[in-house]
Amino acid sequence: MKQGSLKLIVILVGLTLLGGCNLDPNKRKVSYLASGEAYAKQRKYHDAAIQFNNAIRIDPKFAEGHYRLALAYLNLQDTAAAYREFTTTVSLDPANTNAQLQLGALEITRRQYEQAQAIVDKVLAAEPKNSRAHEVLAQKYVATHEIDKAVQEMQKALELGPPEVASLDALAAMYLAAGQLDAAEATYKRAIELNPQSLQAHVALAEFYFAQRKMSEAEKAMRAACDLDPGAVPPRIFMIRIYELTGRLAEAEKASAELKTIAPDNPQAYQALGHFFLATGQREKAATEFQSLLISKPNDTFLKAQLVEDLIDMNRIAEAQRLNQELLHASPIDTQALSAQGRILIAQEEYEQAQEVLQKALKSDPSSAGNYYYLGVAQRSLGLSDLAKTSFNRALELNPRRADAAAALARLQVRSGAYDKALALAAEALKINPNLSSAYLASAEALEGKGDRRQAQAMLQAALERDPVSLAALASLVSLDQRIGKTPDAVARITTLIQQNPKIAGLHFLLAVGYFNLKDLEKAEASVREALALDPKTPDAHSLLGDIYSTKGEADQAKAEFRAAIQANPRNTVNYMALEHQYEREENWEEAKKLSAEAHQIDFSSPALAAHLAALYLDHGGDVMTALSLAQKAKENMPDSPFAADTLGWAYYKSGSAEPAITILKDCVRKVPSNPVFQYHLGMAYIADGRTQLAKEALQRALRDNPKFPQAAVAVEALQKISKERP
Repeated sequence: MKQGSLKLIVILVGLTLLGGCNLDPNKRKVSYLASGEAYAKQRKYHDAAIQFNNAIRIDPKFAEGHYRLALAYLNLQDTAAAYREFTTTVSLDPANTNAQLQLGALEITRRQYEQAQAIVDKVLAAEPKNSRAHEVLAQKYVATHEIDKAVQEMQKALELGPPEVASLDALAAMYLAAGQLDAAEATYKRAIELNPQSLQAHVALAEFYFAQRKMSEAEKAMRAACDLDPGAVPPRIFMIRIYELTGRLAEAEKASAELKTIAPDNPQAYQALGHFFLATGQREKAATEFQSLLISKPNDTFLKAQLVEDLIDMNRIAEAQRLNQELLHASPIDTQALSAQGRILIAQEEYEQAQEVLQKALKSDPSSAGNYYYLGVAQRSLGLSDLAKTSFNRALELNPRRADAAAALARLQVRSGAYDKALALAAEALKINPNLSSAYLASAEALEGKGDRRQAQAMLQAALERDPVSLAALASLVSLDQRIGKTPDAVARITTLIQQNPKIAGLHFLLAVGYFNLKDLEKAEASVREALALDPKTPDAHSLLGDIYSTKGEADQAKAEFRAAIQANPRNTVNYMALEHQYEREENWEEAKKLSAEAHQIDFSSPALAAHLAALYLDHGGDVMTALSLAQKAKENMPDSPFAADTLGWAYYKSGSAEPAITILKDCVRKVPSNPVFQYHLGMAYIADGRTQLAKEALQRALRDNPKFPQAAVAVEALQKISKERP
């Protein structure tokens, strides 16, 4: 071997030995773990989580690393991530009882009570005197509203282990849930007596008084907590809430600002001022504050996520999108970022994509009521009413206090004619949030459906008092005013709103609707053009233009606008049928059938669309058995509709079944004797059955009621044929 090569080997071996400490994976992961624990002791949980993540990247099967990371996530209130890491910990180290019980507690928050019970049972089978297991079982009984059992389990936990402040506070909370206020107060005070220096004990007593609306006692107890630890953040956050609720907003703002100095590295502290601005409706100030913080805290993903939510609420969608893309780039499965992306896509009217993103978010966090709500919004916008109902219902199951979900579900119930259900849901929503405009709107729509226009108008006024530019409420008011002959009032109201808000496209569109109802087509067209200039995606703008041109008799332009409407919203069947009607006028039955079939394909469950397509096939060429199937479906879903029944009767006639046709058509004529088409269909069915006298009477009645109805020429020809054939 050459001398130079030997020297190189010696140098490399020496470097390896010298650097072994840094290169040994086990030592590196332990070093990261120790660093993370040091951060955790300083309550720097975000930094701790980074170090623990570094440890498990080196060794994905490092159970202690996953456990510590789970605890960090728990302190950061990221329960979804904590749940994932505790699950991993238990799979890697089944003997980690603490991890099992933490997982059991999280199962309770996810309403997975059987799984929580199974975890506790397993722990108690191995360790019957495990006080923490009895505490978790007590939590489970609280969640299932079995308070007496919960108290018993917590008392057992206190007997088995030395009394701790946390356990006493939990027992006091259970007494509170049972309505035993004196016992609850005494137990909270006992915790303070046990450890007068316990911050947690003083905070718990303050929260108890706060819940009883004893603000002076709550403030006194919380001040004592603040005095115990000048750097403690939670009691100071609570003091801010007390200031807010007692109307001392200047003190609340000052205390929020001071927290940034008291604990500059604690996210809860340095975000407090921004959250104060949000709580007091100062969204612009909140956004400015969060943006300022991001300059010094560029890696705080939770801060960035909060800013994204704030920007979405202010409809600053482009800014929200840019920031949220940064979050998704860093973590493509971040549930909060996915949820925000779903909301952004809804704001951009990209409902198909929004549905996909929100479904992805729900796979990661199936217990998110918010994601189910926004999924329902996307599905409703796509015309998927049944799916939207399911999503809104699920949101309410997960969080019964989601007033927005109750109001949204109420509006869907109105669409399906369930007016009483809608009113009940809207009432529940208003109990939760008396200022929710959409709940008043749902009530108005239900009352209008029940024919109570006076009350409906009052509810619409209530909705608009709370949200003067609610486009949905204004649209309902325009529609209602048109029915009661007050369209000029609606036009005047919207004109005033446009003067105050000239850049809102939806207001110009509603003004166009008002002018259209007044038959002022020139002003209607000008207003809808203004709406499109402000927002080329203004919903239904092209549909209204189509109606305007159709009313003017400009068929080609009407068809062009309806096609533009279809392109803008391919799932809105109303536009297909509006265009189909244009082709019916021209007697272009092939195009009419094609469009009707497309609409039926989009909304396969609509009985009205099925009946219309069946009628086109029967009268203008199509497979009779397909038409019969469509007509049967329509009749099943609209049992009281004479039109659906007539279509089915006509389908039986066309398929050669005269007897069932006559049975159904006789009933149609009985219900609506003045409809010449029904009489004509019955007459033709009588001819097929050889009952010429009855056929003659029905056909003559049809021609007498309307000599120019669409099938009049065929009826006349049939009558002439009957007369020639009579002996």
